[in-house]
Amino acid sequence: METTNKGSGLMEPSAKTVLLRDLTRWIRRHAFALAFSLGLVLLNLISWLLIWLLRIPGRTRLGLPLSDLIIHQAPHPVHGQGRPSLLVQFARLLVSLVITPGPLQLVIDVALVLVMLCIAETRLGRRRTVITSVISAVGGAAIGLVICTLINALQDHWAWFIRVPMTLSPIILVVGSLMASIPFSDFLWRRRIATIGYTALILMVLYTGNPGYYCALAAALIGHLTGHLWHGPVKDANPHGHSGSYETRHLLGAVSTVLALGPLVTVSSKIRAGFFTPLGMFLGSDPGGSAALSRCLAKNNQASCYAQYGLVAGRAPTSVSSLIMPTLVLLVVAWGIYHGRRVAAVTSLVLNGLTIVLAVLYYLVFPLTIGDGLPQAIRHGAIPSLLIITLPPLILNCFLARNLRIFLVRTKASRLQAGWAAIGLAFLATAVGYLAFTAVSPGSFHPWPTTSRALSQLPELYLPNGVASRFRPALAPRTPTGIIVSHGVGLIFWLVVLVVLLSWMRSSVIQNGSERQEADRLVEYGGESMSFMTTWEGNSYWFSQSGRSAIAYRLLHSIALTTTGPFGDPEEYADDLDEFTRFCNAHSWSPVFYSVHKPQRDLLAARGWSTLTVGSEMVVTPSLWQTKGKKWQDIRTAINKAKRDKITDVLTTFNDASWDVQSQIVDISEQWAELKALPEMKFTLGGLDELRDPRMAILYAVDDQGKVLAVTSWMPTYRQGQVIGWTLDFMRHRTDSPNGIMEFLIARMAERLRDQGTAEFMSLSAAPLAGMDSSEDQTAFLQHALHMVADLMEPAYGFRSLFFFKKKFQPSEHPVYICYPDPAQLAQIGLAVVQAYLPNLKASQAWDAIKTIMPKGREDR
Repeated sequence: METTNKGSGLMEPSAKTVLLRDLTRWIRRHAFALAFSLGLVLLNLISWLLIWLLRIPGRTRLGLPLSDLIIHQAPHPVHGQGRPSLLVQFARLLVSLVITPGPLQLVIDVALVLVMLCIAETRLGRRRTVITSVISAVGGAAIGLVICTLINALQDHWAWFIRVPMTLSPIILVVGSLMASIPFSDFLWRRRIATIGYTALILMVLYTGNPGYYCALAAALIGHLTGHLWHGPVKDANPHGHSGSYETRHLLGAVSTVLALGPLVTVSSKIRAGFFTPLGMFLGSDPGGSAALSRCLAKNNQASCYAQYGLVAGRAPTSVSSLIMPTLVLLVVAWGIYHGRRVAAVTSLVLNGLTIVLAVLYYLVFPLTIGDGLPQAIRHGAIPSLLIITLPPLILNCFLARNLRIFLVRTKASRLQAGWAAIGLAFLATAVGYLAFTAVSPGSFHPWPTTSRALSQLPELYLPNGVASRFRPALAPRTPTGIIVSHGVGLIFWLVVLVVLLSWMRSSVIQNGSERQEADRLVEYGGESMSFMTTWEGNSYWFSQSGRSAIAYRLLHSIALTTTGPFGDPEEYADDLDEFTRFCNAHSWSPVFYSVHKPQRDLLAARGWSTLTVGSEMVVTPSLWQTKGKKWQDIRTAINKAKRDKITDVLTTFNDASWDVQSQIVDISEQWAELKALPEMKFTLGGLDELRDPRMAILYAVDDQGKVLAVTSWMPTYRQGQVIGWTLDFMRHRTDSPNGIMEFLIARMAERLRDQGTAEFMSLSAAPLAGMDSSEDQTAFLQHALHMVADLMEPAYGFRSLFFFKKKFQPSEHPVYICYPDPAQLAQIGLAVVQAYLPNLKASQAWDAIKTIMPKGREDR
């Protein structure tokens, strides 16, 4: 599809064509990342084909047992089978750098490799990316092998550890280049890459102990150091005003995430040799049965029995849900800690404390009742396991308790009370239901379920899988119904807890009626052409310390989306941008300034923010208004036609208009809304509710029969209590109104303001997603994508048609921007903007809109 540039008569490419050009440019910029990923896929496919053709046994394909790294601990070869030479074993180890064990692992590895290399290649360049990858991969693999050798040499009595198979992965080849890109990134990306990268690596090292992850962590550290040597000192340490409290919350949230995911990682891993594996096993899974424990205890040199198998290891009636649900709960709590929720910090204190209590009972109290008692427990590793399990949550609790004051986001008391009531009811309902079922259907359990046995079994139904499996069950289900009931008790309870926590973590702002009145006062003191929108319903307010300026915002998806920029005292606007940002950071919100003008955009861009043009405001100077010349032909025609048809214009307010006029305006608005596939938009687009403000002016066209044909509304702009300009908002007409009726009304408003002589400007407002800057900069790809969205949305809302309609009045164009500190949150920002404009969008309406914008068949054209 081609569009014509009216100014030059040349044909310019459509948004889709430009977007394809951007995609081609992106591919060229990431050629190495794409080529390496594609090569990795092809190499694995070829290797799998050879393995299948040559029928190579699985046990001889990849990897290196750690026992082969220490000759004196190497197991004897199997009878009739010689042990491969060390050279062959190392060859297999190197092959595992590029060959993955299966298709699923290949998909995961290729996705990670592609993302890492894309990030590194754009920041380091192709040559440095390759050099860093080679240096960090070689150095990381060497250091990782040395670390594993030392662990084996120092821990001779952990005989099971030396049989752990060691494999590397493609991640080792590229993780160094990713970490090397950290100094070459801006502040937010530096923190994001370091936090996510090191959190993931440390999680895998601590909870799985896979020797390959030691190599990956070493490669990451080498790459990070190499990047710092290349880049030098990083100067802009914190351009977005993040406080120490902000960083502390994020660090505690990352630690909480590691502890939350640890049990899941341990259970899903084939290798369980990490330092925190006992903690993962304690909370995560059934260790394997009493037979395995007995075999371990029979060997006096096994000091890890309690870490591996547990004390009793009886099988409780639990399922995978009793692992997944607590993990999800802990992840929600970690998210809340990361975002400054006080209720999350308190919940974490409680859950960590419960873990410590259960560990002490299991490792110190219960050993007194079995075998030789405490001496046997100490001999077989109970005390080390106890320390490993209790120290991480204990240390985290100490830091949480010490920093509880930095969690500023509080949950409404009513929401907390409702949540506790729901949790209590869920516990009572599931407990009573279980006890009732054991009484009604005793044959579903073994042994016979007496009341005392049922009560004894009840607590284990709510515990995570690993904890419950370490206590001998009082009742075991023996029928399918019994299994479903036993599983369902914990599942239902944890599901309710999860829902309650999610409701507690939701962002909320307590509305205050006095704040709305204060905002009304400030907007009359000073503001810009669209500042009057800040007085509309749905806005929350931040006020400066002096109280002389404010910012209106809507909290959506943890995005504080402003309604234009600051208003009130213009001298405070620059400081307001920084103070509001700090206010949002304190509440773990991301500030986004929407529909701001160039002066504020330049201030934010100088602070390192990303900016994007989202429309153009059309501004007319009333004192220069005239309709002479060929360009004004359509406007003159509309004015003359209205005169011939005896159509007049009336300037008033909605409240001052007669009841008949008000009713007709409401009818026109409803008629207009019925023709739209989507509901009436809000946020920066006013409707009937906003029309009723007595400060809003309306200009409507009426014929000689008293029939209202069209109506416009105008928002005032103040300077120290005096109106200095008007901005167009509401603009609707009857479906049978004569052509040119809207041109007539806007022209008459300009003539009225010119004749009055007091208005400095008349703004026709901005057409969203129209008139956007198409310059080539770092946001070109996104800008062109928005052009494509505008093309798709044109049949539903006509933004571009509105843009060209306003250009008839020969206005000066002033771009309006959206400014955001974190480009990685664009999807989240997009959701917030959509919800702000369409807060009541239903699924059926969305489908109607999709049908509206879909291309029609040839027969419909």
